[in-house]
Amino acid sequence: MTSIAAADRLKNVCAAVVLPAVTVLLFWRSGFFFIQDDWTALSQMAENPFARFLVLPDGEQWFPLCHLVFYGLIRTFGDRYSLLVLANCIGTGLNALLFHALARRHLGFAKALALSLVYSAAAAHHAIAWNSFYMCYVLSLGFLLGALLLNDTYARFPSAARLAGIGCCALCSVLSHNYTLLALPVIPLYPILAMPPGVGRAGWRAPAAMMGAVYVLFSVGYLSFAGSMAAASHNQAVFSSIPGPAYLVHWFSGSFLSPFLYLFWGHFHFPVWDYVVSITLVGLGVWVILRWGNSAEKRLAAWACLFNSLPMLLVSLTRYTRPPGQAFVARYAVFTLLGALLLLGIAWTIVERKASSRRWFALPAAALAIAMIAGQALSLPRWLDAYTRMSRASLRFYQALDAGRRSDPDFLDRPFNEFWMDVRIPLTGRQFLEIRRMLEAAAVPRGKNGGAGGTGPEIKGLASSGPLEVDR
Repeated sequence: MTSIAAADRLKNVCAAVVLPAVTVLLFWRSGFFFIQDDWTALSQMAENPFARFLVLPDGEQWFPLCHLVFYGLIRTFGDRYSLLVLANCIGTGLNALLFHALARRHLGFAKALALSLVYSAAAAHHAIAWNSFYMCYVLSLGFLLGALLLNDTYARFPSAARLAGIGCCALCSVLSHNYTLLALPVIPLYPILAMPPGVGRAGWRAPAAMMGAVYVLFSVGYLSFAGSMAAASHNQAVFSSIPGPAYLVHWFSGSFLSPFLYLFWGHFHFPVWDYVVSITLVGLGVWVILRWGNSAEKRLAAWACLFNSLPMLLVSLTRYTRPPGQAFVARYAVFTLLGALLLLGIAWTIVERKASSRRWFALPAAALAIAMIAGQALSLPRWLDAYTRMSRASLRFYQALDAGRRSDPDFLDRPFNEFWMDVRIPLTGRQFLEIRRMLEAAAVPRGKNGGAGGTGPEIKGLASSGPLEVDR
């Protein structure tokens, strides 16, 4: 018994080291700088008192916990952007570890580790790791996974402390990013669908009541600080029209098609072969589960589908009026990849059980793994180039603020948006100068040779070379 416990501890330590390390090694880069939504949040920080900044809405979103954490990171590290990227990488790796802990309860250590490694290395993480403000997604997913793990324990060993922990994690999840608002029902549904009937069905009522309390608290905060019309920021007709086929297409694409496409390719311009392989894999996986899966496997698969589809019901409602490709943005895949990987793991377990020989199963499994690894490796450089060019343009502008102020008499009041997406609200020269003063007051001083970005001569060289074109 002692040897088994020691082996389990060793396995846990290995997973805890390997999963975050993979994400950090693959995604931690030193050549990036503030872009896009970073600047919006920085301008809000520079122009508002701390308490006001915490409760400011961001479009239809209201996430004060995200603002709190981002405020702390910026006040600590300032424009040392590589450290902000590192924080996002570590957080993503820890989420992979939480996913491993959840998947291990159903698929065993080896399968859970393999699937978690796929997640930790997925090229879709570029969208989070390389944009510092998007740590809101990392926090939101991490708290949701924490609530699920606590719920798994609560169903077996109920206690007031565990129930309070479930509620706190759920509330922190929606206060970090509102993507998980409609994901909260998967917490009380987890013991019903994903756990043995004798264990789980007795442990869902109290968590369900706790989710109701979370919704009440969030609604009061949202209506008080964001207002009822904030939900219409991206879709002005959200309250006045009935969603049609475009809504269903957006929801289905984001929930089920997109995550399987991201398993084999990390850029939303997916090649034709990726569509063929991904759709085939979805069809085969669902068929295997329905044809040969036992009742527990089918219930777990149903829960995985709900994990992906429930949050997208709300996301699609606010975004389906945009071009169809919006459903395939990598930010959503950071969540939905987990449901897709669970479905893949369930089908893997069933096929392995049914296969007459492990050798018969090994060849297609190896081919699938090679295709996933190759797709991620080949698509990531495209994103690396795009983010590098956006960062280069942003940093050149940031470092030339004083020169611009001297040479342009209208600099302070002129709006600038040369280095970010056209849909963003441009900031004025005065706002950029206020942001710079705030960043320079960070608690962690720059190194002797460190410029903005915290990488010294490397990023200075990046800022002074190459074209200024940015992917739009």
